[in-house]
Amino acid sequence: MTMNFVVFESGSRAGLSAELFFEHYVDATGAKHRLFLSDLDEDFQHIVSRHPQVSLIHDRQAFEMLSAGEAVIFPADELTRQSNPVATQVASEHRFSCIEPHYYKKQHMNELLARATATCAIKVPETFSLTNVCVKPNSMSAGSRNIQFLDNACVMQKIDIDHEYVVDVLRYDDEKMYIFPREVTLKNGYDRFIKLLPLEGELAMHVTEFVKAACPSNDGMFSDIFHLQLCQDKKGDYYYIEFSKRISGTACVNILSGMSPFAMIDGIDQELNSGMIDGCWRRFEDFMLMMK
Repeated sequence: MTMNFVVFESGSRAGLSAELFFEHYVDATGAKHRLFLSDLDEDFQHIVSRHPQVSLIHDRQAFEMLSAGEAVIFPADELTRQSNPVATQVASEHRFSCIEPHYYKKQHMNELLARATATCAIKVPETFSLTNVCVKPNSMSAGSRNIQFLDNACVMQKIDIDHEYVVDVLRYDDEKMYIFPREVTLKNGYDRFIKLLPLEGELAMHVTEFVKAACPSNDGMFSDIFHLQLCQDKKGDYYYIEFSKRISGTACVNILSGMSPFAMIDGIDQELNSGMIDGCWRRFEDFMLMMK
């Protein structure tokens, strides 16, 4: 079935990733889907895509399409599906885009995951019960210097981070999932340097264990298309940091390993490629040059 996909907040790396995944998929398969990249910035709609099946539009047009039942939402956005009732409703009609409000209640999710994954190699940092907090240094201080007052905060154990990871997951059913892990160094929240990790290596095995312990069936937060942010401390222990029910912003680097979320949506299997798993660090831009 031919589908029109909308991606919100497309002026970001996640929008770029969605576009590259889409181009790679339709060029390889001949699928007739259309992709509409949407953004609030008025100038965004004036950009012309290099691909005939990709259009760049303003959010106004995207919501008109969704309200008319002419499109579905591809999960590359974060805030729009949470905050806009039209987007939330349309997203709920499809497994791959559906979200639940409690996914974004950090304390609740940490406590839920800690119970479900207590025996897993990936640990959930200790999460404290207070949400309205006053944070002050546990040492010498003068007056109110370095004191923070926070409302509705999730207060968790600080990890002495040695390595950081992002793991994209495509889950087809209760058992079958494809895991695309990478080690990253971050700058302003974006992957700056990237090292692709083995698709069936140690971290991938730990992620499989963690996901199945939290969600034994392909339903809910760890279903269909999602990604995890993880870390490893100086003792070698792995910790959960965050998850999102969407592709990661820089997920397009996994195209070289065979990741194809549009294939998953169409029920087509992945053709994996381990040729790039060579232990080398690369800039994000290096991956873009390889995909030209």
